[in-house]
Amino acid sequence: MTRNVLKSNTEPMRAGASGGFFVSWPSAADILDRNGGEGPGFNALRLTLSLTILAVHSGWVAGADTGEDWTGWHGLFLLSLVPAFFALSGFLVTGSASRTGAVRPFITLRAIRIVPALFVEIALSALVLGPLLTTWALRDYVSDIRFWEYFGNVVGRIRFELPGVFESNPVANTVNQNLWTLKPEFYCYIVMALMIAAGLLRRRVLFAALTIGIIIAATAWAYLRGFGVTEGNYHWTVVVFYFLVGCLYFQWRDRLKIHWSLFAAALAASIALMSAPRELSFLVPPFLTYCVVYIGLLPLKLPQRIRKLDVSYGIYLYGFPIQQALVSQLDVVHGSGLVLFAVSAPLVVLFALFSWLWIEKPFLAVKPYVLGQKSWRRQPRPVVLPAG
Repeated sequence: MTRNVLKSNTEPMRAGASGGFFVSWPSAADILDRNGGEGPGFNALRLTLSLTILAVHSGWVAGADTGEDWTGWHGLFLLSLVPAFFALSGFLVTGSASRTGAVRPFITLRAIRIVPALFVEIALSALVLGPLLTTWALRDYVSDIRFWEYFGNVVGRIRFELPGVFESNPVANTVNQNLWTLKPEFYCYIVMALMIAAGLLRRRVLFAALTIGIIIAATAWAYLRGFGVTEGNYHWTVVVFYFLVGCLYFQWRDRLKIHWSLFAAALAASIALMSAPRELSFLVPPFLTYCVVYIGLLPLKLPQRIRKLDVSYGIYLYGFPIQQALVSQLDVVHGSGLVLFAVSAPLVVLFALFSWLWIEKPFLAVKPYVLGQKSWRRQPRPVVLPAG
């Protein structure tokens, strides 16, 4: 053991003397290989992001004064949350797409991961939460077109409203605002499927050139026509681009050096560009995505019991409707995001556990069959001949 430690400590010194310290820095591929192909900190990052989004939504949902939320450092922090999710997703999903290597199993696996839990959340909102809290008669509720259209969220036809539900809340007539990210997420998977079909997933030089071209063209178009320029959260086109940059970084993982100095430089560039006019939004992803990948590759391993419970998706799905329901029924949470978060967080985590244990995890059990690692056909029992 001592010999191995000494060897690992002397190798960077030799590399530094001959070719600079940069050569000795580990690449993203090195860290992934040392951890069995997984980023050690990505689970912790996903969980942190989902809980953070729940926390920052609390003040808005509770009706607190959020007029200054999108200004200063706080505004930059809020602006980075959803892009960080998509950058993380782009890096990880590209790994899955590379292992799959074909469009049909890739789309099937994405559907297995996303749709079952999404369908259950939408069904519970429309069939349980809505009838319990609507101000309409049940017959009128189920006959309204908005009730039926709400199920279109499963396929990306985004609807936030159910008839008579949350009409008097500070965030009125909105059941689940978090569903707005579904459409750009589906677009990301479509783009990935096209990349697989065209062989672009294996041609990283060409994809890097296309990414640079998109940055230049989108920035010019933003200045000329306001493309992707919004207040508050980034436009969905910018969010999708974060996914693509995450994809690019996975393709170049063997050359992507991971070091705190690069992280500090990327963070400074991200802050500077996010503080600049929104026309420069497409210049931010290369830097902010590096920060996300850097954190995801840090040794931030969750305890084994928590790591086995992937509740981040469930927290994101159930957080908003549960908080809306609490605001509609409890006066104590009105006007205080801190109180609403304290009351809602245990309940949201409980629903997320239900989603993981009883919906997401059982559906993920079919993954080996989709990848061909197991056969759907029942294997014949071996014939045992009598002795002699």
